[in-house]
Amino acid sequence: MTKKLSVAMGFFLLVAATGCSSEDNLLPENSESSQSITNGDITLRYGSGDLSKSIEMKNSAVDFVKFDPNSQKFSAAQKTVTYTPNLSGAIAATGSNWYNINNGETYYIPEGTTFTGGFNFNSAGKIIVLGELGGSNWINVPNGGKVEVGNYGKISSSANFHLNSGGRLDNYGFVTYTTGSVDGIINNYNNLNFNNSESLNGSSTVNNYCRMVFNAQNNYLNANLNNEGYLTFEKGFHINGSGVLNLKPQSYTEVTGGSVSIDGKVSNSGSSFARMDFSNMSFSNLNASPAFTGLIDMNFVNTSYAVLQSNNKINNQVTLNTNTYIAAGECTPQKGIAPCSDNQLQFTLVANVVSPSISNTTLSATGVTINNGFAYVSYHTNDAVAGSTTKGAIRIFNVTDYNAPSLVNEALFNNIEFNNVDVVNNKLYAVGGDKNGAKLVTSPLTNNVFNTQDLSSFLNYQLPSSTAKNSYFYNNYLYASTGTTGGGFFKLDPNNGYSVSEQFNFAGERAKYVAHNNTYQVFFATQANGASLRVANNDGSNPHVYNYPTLTQSVTDGKNVIVLDNEYVYLALSDKGVAKIRLSDGQLMNSFVPRNFKVNDQNVFSQTGLTNAVAVNNCYLYLANGTDGVIVLNKNTFKVVGYYKLSGSANYIYINNNLAFVATGQSGLNILKIN
Repeated sequence: MTKKLSVAMGFFLLVAATGCSSEDNLLPENSESSQSITNGDITLRYGSGDLSKSIEMKNSAVDFVKFDPNSQKFSAAQKTVTYTPNLSGAIAATGSNWYNINNGETYYIPEGTTFTGGFNFNSAGKIIVLGELGGSNWINVPNGGKVEVGNYGKISSSANFHLNSGGRLDNYGFVTYTTGSVDGIINNYNNLNFNNSESLNGSSTVNNYCRMVFNAQNNYLNANLNNEGYLTFEKGFHINGSGVLNLKPQSYTEVTGGSVSIDGKVSNSGSSFARMDFSNMSFSNLNASPAFTGLIDMNFVNTSYAVLQSNNKINNQVTLNTNTYIAAGECTPQKGIAPCSDNQLQFTLVANVVSPSISNTTLSATGVTINNGFAYVSYHTNDAVAGSTTKGAIRIFNVTDYNAPSLVNEALFNNIEFNNVDVVNNKLYAVGGDKNGAKLVTSPLTNNVFNTQDLSSFLNYQLPSSTAKNSYFYNNYLYASTGTTGGGFFKLDPNNGYSVSEQFNFAGERAKYVAHNNTYQVFFATQANGASLRVANNDGSNPHVYNYPTLTQSVTDGKNVIVLDNEYVYLALSDKGVAKIRLSDGQLMNSFVPRNFKVNDQNVFSQTGLTNAVAVNNCYLYLANGTDGVIVLNKNTFKVVGYYKLSGSANYIYINNNLAFVATGQSGLNILKIN
């Protein structure tokens, strides 16, 4: 059987047009049942037979090396603390008696009793409250004096209890503090309420490890208030210039009314987020710049927060309305959406796909996209092995059954290699280059696969620069990144032979990659003095350019894939690892360099490993890190979850839902399930 090929004439060029006449190109049907047609430059193979031999089914568990989460834990859920009193030599205080406390003496209120009398500290001593401290007498705790409230102990609202400078309250029970000022030290391990307007004076330090509430308005912070648990201001607060509200990672603070004014600071110096919720309140005078610093997620209900978005009132680590997850504990309610469980993450190697070979040149996978249950994979020659040879391929896999992927089409190109592939509206766009420069190859798809009857559907177009890195089709235009000489970021018009409609590039920069989500378009380039991002609307309008001197790479010839989720872009930075940047304002949020990661002061990953590509899903960030394999980070905390290695060096990774493709150079392509 023979098949005759036709030629696309006129403006469009058939990829195989040079050097041969398609009218003379004939190929007999393949004897191993996989069929093919060719024109000398392109060979299109289809059917089963020897194509199926390219896939080796595995369906075996991957050895995923996990790290002890406790060794990297940022914060645990807050818990009440069990208190055991030391009553050796202590004197019981009962009834309504009055007691003088001398230096070194300890008095205690027995459990199950209410004491309505009084204490007078003649010197430093201790009161242990196991029952209830009631009555209305004044109790002033002096410098060196100490009050401990047991797990079932209580200081009632009627007691006029006050801490002088140097006095200390350790609360493991239930305390209502009604006097209007604090001059000493409070350590709260259970529940403490400030019933009246409160002033935390300069000599005071208040530490909340569990549940603390300020019930009234006119609360003044003139010293440090440290929250590691759950803190509520029902009617707002004011921080004077010497005051600081310190929020610890995974703490939760809410303001449910009143107003907030700040001359001092609200700060989180930790390495993971604290959360603040504001509802039915207002911001008054925010004289501090910035007023909020560090990893603080601020969420708002019925509250205007425009004042925070100007005049440097928040620093670049603060986030707004991101609904950060806070785990429920004995003291803290759950807030936000629970993340995935790191300890349940597993991988199954479904199959290993042997790389295609042309004239004894083995190709390497460079890009993947999935559409309608089919995976499209681009290939190129490895310059380190094949030199200046430019051969490439496009393969189509049916992946509707994750457990049994099949190779249905393979297009081999003798003179063009490909760096990436995209599929939109039943049309394939593959970009790369040949010896004459950057190229785009397009082909329509029928039922998600190539037309196997005629090669004239494959058309090629010359693009600016020496090679095209990647592209995507949006709103009737193709957006492409090409580099280096004459390269950049281009908007191409398909109605005019994919000629340049608009150019978005910057002098001296090296174009690397372009990516998009439903809202943003991001173009990534490198310079001698750092990384550069152009963040715009999906159609290229309203652009903002951000530069990052701290992300300067020593290795500049890597693939440097970027990926987006709804809020962030993640950059593969070769020797600089990976960086996370907020799309709304270009702020660098986090970074991770694998070669710097240590456990027990020992390097875990290679000192020469390069982060070639990244992929992201709802919980995790995946790094294709060469001989280190695939490194998995929690995308929110940037904590290392673990890593796994495959045969060969991990050069590219693509994830769609729970299916992953990992390219390992000439060692092939690995298809994995994420469990």
